[in-house]
Amino acid sequence: MYDGKQVVRVVNSYKKDDLYNIGKEMSDRKGTGNYEETRTEYNVDYVSLTQPNLYQEVKKKLKDRKIKYKDKPLTNYLNGVIFTSGPEFFQSLGMKFVDSGRTYHTGTKKGQNVMIPVIESQKDIPNAVTYFFDSCMDFLKSYVGEENIVLAQVHYDEDTPHLQAYFMPIVDKTKRKQYEKDKNGNIIKEEYVNKKGEKSFKYKLLRDDKGKIVYKTEKGLFLNNDQFWKDRGAQYSFSKIQDDFNKFITGRGFNLYRGDIGANKENQTKLEYDIAEKKAELEELNIEKENTLKIIENSKNGLKNLEKDNDKELLNPIKRKLGGFKEEDVHKIIEYTKELESKVVVLSTDNENKDLMIDKLSKENETFKDNAVLIKRNELIKEQKSTINSQKKEINRLTDLVDILNHNIESLKDKFEQEIDKWKNLFKKVCKALDKVLGIDKPQENLEYEDIADAINYGYYSKNNKEKDKDDYEIGM
Repeated sequence: MYDGKQVVRVVNSYKKDDLYNIGKEMSDRKGTGNYEETRTEYNVDYVSLTQPNLYQEVKKKLKDRKIKYKDKPLTNYLNGVIFTSGPEFFQSLGMKFVDSGRTYHTGTKKGQNVMIPVIESQKDIPNAVTYFFDSCMDFLKSYVGEENIVLAQVHYDEDTPHLQAYFMPIVDKTKRKQYEKDKNGNIIKEEYVNKKGEKSFKYKLLRDDKGKIVYKTEKGLFLNNDQFWKDRGAQYSFSKIQDDFNKFITGRGFNLYRGDIGANKENQTKLEYDIAEKKAELEELNIEKENTLKIIENSKNGLKNLEKDNDKELLNPIKRKLGGFKEEDVHKIIEYTKELESKVVVLSTDNENKDLMIDKLSKENETFKDNAVLIKRNELIKEQKSTINSQKKEINRLTDLVDILNHNIESLKDKFEQEIDKWKNLFKKVCKALDKVLGIDKPQENLEYEDIADAINYGYYSKNNKEKDKDDYEIGM
């Protein structure tokens, strides 16, 4: 008999734009989770930030370790993982739980009461629970590399205690596609026609005598999400991590059920889980509403039949019975019908509120998923439209500029040199001012100023942060 079922959830698609919300959720405990502030103080930090925010933390680690990566919107900077089990497992370890008054609306626990931990002091966290999360952390270190973990916390302030961590998918070697080159060593371009019949040029891939793409292995440190999971089982990687963790954790003495062997399910975010819960709750309300409407209709039909079967004399309030019913019972039926009608109004209002909430959450979720793609698409459309119209003007402008340069080369050279000196001096002043404002005693290198500028522009610098629309980036359980 198992003490509980292991829960290991992985999300491997966090981009640069996600780092702000992840950091806020972990540090400020804000999102769609059921956070209990009185228990937040008992959360445990295994790995904390050394920089003002998660964005700067990741940038610094990449720079300090000289990790090669593509700084693009679609680059996966972080992976997230969560380790936990159900309340029954933590109860077997000595932790106390109470009924929250809420119920699950989806999943295997649908209809069951949501149990939450009772933690009023450090003594309420059994040593066995602490050892369980220590063991989860040991497994994570060995599986992804301790040096790659940027943030890790145990959360006791939500419905179920869990270890939540984020790490960079770093590999020490990667395969690079090779391209054909001409006799001068330049990569050859070939014409490409897309589905719309539009022509463009792309680099020509080098292929062997069987037509397969030629790859070259390059050693070093690389931020490469695809290669990271290929090294851990490729399409079977999520299933393999379940197997490896179960072997590890049972070896530490915890009796957890691994689950269906071979299961490689896609993981939900907390936001997606919350939407599913709200939809299920709305469906239950609709069923209750329909049942109530049927009761009302039956009650009304019953009263109509009584009126048909009884003459005016029987309806005299002096008479003791009315069609086999006492008069006070008839009044009770009428009052009950009115109460049911009121209940339908309340249920209808609740349904409308649930509909609005589901719509809001769904839009937030779709915005979260599609925002980067939409921005990229709109920028590309805008760029394509403007390029065609401005090409002729740009050619004319450059032609005129060349004529001017040909006639005034010496004069322009002097002006350019003066302009360069002016901007150099201005840059020095700006850097000095940044040092003062940010309280930096030691002058920074140019690249460090570039990182600070990125942090401020993205809204990630702690002293200049502005509230953004927040999403819950915690991995679903």
